[in-house]
Amino acid sequence: MTSKTTRRNGRLWLAGLTVLGSTLAAAVPAQAGKDLDNLRTRGNLICGVGQAVPGFSAPGANGELTGIDIDYCKAVAAALLGDAKKVTFRQTSYSERFVLLASGEIDVLAHDTTVTLNREGAQAARFVSPNYFDGYTFMVANSLGVKSPDELNNATVCILQGSTFEVNTENFFKSRKLSYTPLVLSNWEQLDAAFFGGRCDAFGGNYGNLAGSRAARKNPDDYTIFSKFITLEPYAPSVRNGDSEFYLIARWVMYALIEAERLGITQANVKELAASSEDPEIQKLLGKVPGNGKDLGLAEDWVVKIVSAVGNYGESFERNLGKASPLKLDRGINDLWTRGGLMYAAPLR
Repeated sequence: MTSKTTRRNGRLWLAGLTVLGSTLAAAVPAQAGKDLDNLRTRGNLICGVGQAVPGFSAPGANGELTGIDIDYCKAVAAALLGDAKKVTFRQTSYSERFVLLASGEIDVLAHDTTVTLNREGAQAARFVSPNYFDGYTFMVANSLGVKSPDELNNATVCILQGSTFEVNTENFFKSRKLSYTPLVLSNWEQLDAAFFGGRCDAFGGNYGNLAGSRAARKNPDDYTIFSKFITLEPYAPSVRNGDSEFYLIARWVMYALIEAERLGITQANVKELAASSEDPEIQKLLGKVPGNGKDLGLAEDWVVKIVSAVGNYGESFERNLGKASPLKLDRGINDLWTRGGLMYAAPLR
């Protein structure tokens, strides 16, 4: 017969082995793969972005690309290479974006892209934390006299090819037993021309994208975007599966931009706070107390570099999508969790 002492000692031994295994696993750093090695050897980040998507990736007044996706890519370049200018932007179509990521022609995909199971599973993309929460809806001309998406029976709907919009539109109409005629086009410029040219009764898309199209019109008040979302669409940048160290860096850059806003760290004050702040959270985030940089294989001041380059998340949002932009969107669900939004950062410690 097995004694109580023996059974107890056996349980203690197994518990100790489990703790030891967990400790050893935690002590093994993420392994760099060929993506990160190639990027560092090249000395330049190649970032796939959208084609003229206002607020996310579109030419600014000086002709240079601007948007929250552009800012994210600059932040990754600043963290990895020490210089936000060491990035090449490749504008891609919606249908080719994951092909370019999978083939290695781009390092990062930051293209107003919804996180889906298929994209992480079948297409082997690894998404970082969302940089924008949006929702699928429709835009109509006020002259159509429609007050709700449920009144769009027999409508012709402009839809973007190769996007989640196709599935969202089909699901919406089928679930309500409504009929519609899709007009599927391959890029946003074609959709704009078709909808505003009167070829479609409704324009299906995510609110932020539709707001960009409406803002570019001379008569934006002639169009309504229904504010009730049909689906929630979390946008997030992604990298290829297979390089865990690169993925971790891409992920924690996004978290750092959000955490910087929560702690009141801005593009204007980041260097001063790095030198003089006595707040332990700020000291840890900005590298005065070392550790975060070492854990990611980066310089300890990597967060100073990214915030110096593009500001914190809130600054990027307001500049590109918010009240300081032509889109003039409210923060809404894209506000910090401390103010009732969905934006949060896992602890940077």
